[in-house]
Amino acid sequence: MFGVRKLLVGVDLISSPENPDDLELPAPTREAVEMGLRVGAFSKASVTFLTVTRPLPAGTNDADANAVAASAQTALESLLSKAAELGVSAEAQVASGKSWMEIIRAVLRDGHQMVIVGSRDASATSRMWMGSTGIKLLRLCPCPVWVARPSANDETRTIIVADDLSDVGQHCLHLGVSAARLLDARLLALHAVQFPLESHLRRTGVSPEEIEEYRETTCCQIEQQLNDRLAMTDFRTISEGARVEVTSGRPDVVIQDAIEENSADLLIMGTVARGGIPGMLVGNTAERLLSSLSCSVIAVKPEGFVCPVQPD
Repeated sequence: MFGVRKLLVGVDLISSPENPDDLELPAPTREAVEMGLRVGAFSKASVTFLTVTRPLPAGTNDADANAVAASAQTALESLLSKAAELGVSAEAQVASGKSWMEIIRAVLRDGHQMVIVGSRDASATSRMWMGSTGIKLLRLCPCPVWVARPSANDETRTIIVADDLSDVGQHCLHLGVSAARLLDARLLALHAVQFPLESHLRRTGVSPEEIEEYRETTCCQIEQQLNDRLAMTDFRTISEGARVEVTSGRPDVVIQDAIEENSADLLIMGTVARGGIPGMLVGNTAERLLSSLSCSVIAVKPEGFVCPVQPD
C-alpha cells in the first residue's frame, strides 16, 4: 500500500475558451485528479483538492475577491462529487498566492503524506513540460511529490524505480509496487552501477581479463542486492510482473535511456539534501533529469529532509 492517509491534489484551473467566466481543468490536472482519486480509493485516504488563485491587485474590493474565490470553489464542486461516487472522503480548499508555496504550506499545516499535481500543459513532444510549480515541489516539498503527465501509451504501463541501494531507495521500491498495482503496470527496479576500483586496478597493471571479471562480479553482487530488496516488498502481487536491471553508467543517463527503451510512464526516484543547502536535490542525478524527463515522476525525500518553507 502507499501508506498514505492524507493526500493533497493541486488543481490548476483555466478559463474556458467558450465562456471565460467558467473555469475548467487542463489535461495534466485531469490526470492528477484521476491519480489522486485512484490513490484515495486504493489507500482509503482522504483527499484535499487545493486550487491557488493569483493574488489580486492592491485595492481590489471584497466583493470582487469573494467572487474569484467563489468561482474557484464552484469549479472544485464537481471533483467532490466524483470523489463521493468512488467512496473517497474529500474536501476542497481555495488559497491565494504562489501555487508551490501554498501547497507546501498546506502540507506542513495539515500533515498531508503525498502531493499530486499536473505537469505544465505543454505539447506531447515538449521536453520542458514540468513547469516551475512541479520543479519547486520536487525540490522543496517534504513529502513524496507526484508530477503527473498524461500518457499517450495505450498499452500496459511501465513503472521504473531508480534504486540507489539507500534507505530512500527501499521506500521507492515499496511505492513502486503500490503504483504498479494501482495502475496495472509492470515494474522495473533499476540500478546504475559504477566501478570505483577500476581506475586503481588499471593503474596497478591488472590485466583486462581481471578487470572484466571485477566488473561482472560487481554487477552480480548488486543484482543480488536489488533482488533481495525487492523481496522485502509484496512485488508478487503485481499482475504484470516485476524485474530488476543493473546497468553500468552515469545514473541520470542510465535512467533516461531506460525510460526511452521501455516507454516508461512513471519514474520513482529518491532525493537527498545537498550538504548545506536544505531543500535541494542532488545535482548530478535528479537535477539533470528534471529538464529531460519524458514521463510522470514521483520524488521521495529522505528521512531528515529539511524543508526551507515555513508554515503560516
